[in-house]
Amino acid sequence: MSNKPFRVGCMGAGRVFNEAHLPAYISLDSVKLAAIYDPDYNRAESTRDHYLSLLKEADQNTQDVDVELCNSPEELLSSVDMIDICSPARYHAQYAVMALEKNVHVMTEKPMARTWWEAQHVADVARHSQAMFQLNDDNLFIPRYRALRNVIDDGMIGEVQHIWIARGYHGPEDRGDWFWDPMENGGGAIMDYGSHAVSSVWFLAGYDKSPIEVRSLGIEARQKMRLIGGRFRQIETDDDAHFKVRFLNPKNGDWITAVIEATWAWPELGRDGSDVHGYIEVEGSKGTVTACVDENGHDYLCVASRTFGERIIHVEEAFSEAGSFRAEIDNFVKSIHAGVPSILNADIAAGGIRMINSAQLSELRGRVAITPEQLTQFSQEQVAAASDVWQGGDQIIKTLYAPFRVSP
Repeated sequence: MSNKPFRVGCMGAGRVFNEAHLPAYISLDSVKLAAIYDPDYNRAESTRDHYLSLLKEADQNTQDVDVELCNSPEELLSSVDMIDICSPARYHAQYAVMALEKNVHVMTEKPMARTWWEAQHVADVARHSQAMFQLNDDNLFIPRYRALRNVIDDGMIGEVQHIWIARGYHGPEDRGDWFWDPMENGGGAIMDYGSHAVSSVWFLAGYDKSPIEVRSLGIEARQKMRLIGGRFRQIETDDDAHFKVRFLNPKNGDWITAVIEATWAWPELGRDGSDVHGYIEVEGSKGTVTACVDENGHDYLCVASRTFGERIIHVEEAFSEAGSFRAEIDNFVKSIHAGVPSILNADIAAGGIRMINSAQLSELRGRVAITPEQLTQFSQEQVAAASDVWQGGDQIIKTLYAPFRVSP
């Protein structure tokens, strides 16, 4: 395979791409920004200027840099090898399908899609594409997650029985209106931080385990009055979600239970729900491991054996997500070169959305447990009159979030 850097096209030149992904492209020789598409042409132009300024700050040559500003997704796809989707979530699956059908590699910011119905469509297309897909969930590339998985694989706590994770913070009132609109974002806190959480607990349980049942413990709008875009308004989405997932080990019939908190209110499971310091605890048959942080912000794991006491394992520092954003892009490039699907491939990404939609459906039905088969049946019923996959996704969201609606 050629050693030339991949030509990357940006789909959606907003905050995430500019603040999180763009700096990573400066430090990686394997990729270069080649094109930008955003419905707001001025924002695309501003992003190109930002890219050039970052190159100059890094003392890199900008004379031969040519970043095309495109007027449509189709125009962009004709001139790149890979796309980085950072648009509102409504378009994640649509852009992914467009690219995969043209055999253009796809990275998409989480969530993969608003609904499992749309996500599964992406996975089906990816299965027949010559290109590869990766869900860009940078949290797995934060050192503490690898360290936790190493402790589990090493057998220090025995066989995993339970996992608890808290993700989120009080906010995000500084985000755009679309972020608070379930029709655009697929949900609120459950789609924002729940996407991270389901990927993390599945990674810790092992992707060979199957999520067979999901039950809501409460998906609510707790702090209903928010100052969004400078205007007080009553939100029409969830700002707090607690749910549990049961993972089955198909080899022996054993199971693991994960309890997940995803919040835009205040975390309840632990003191911190942040990306780099959020509460995680894994209980095994022989002991527990907890991700901890000391008063100086240093990460460590506390491994508590039921027989031999406690052991402290120091973890590589991660004071921000800058390193994990770079690592996720590097992982995808190396996966393509190796001809091996990313660990966060389309099937895993669709499985994550399936868990989230199952939790939403569980809440809608009175917090009963939901199986994959029940979610499939519900989705098929909702999309029966839809003209295409995307209209079907609209109908699913309308139904799931009907109880949250306050406006006509």
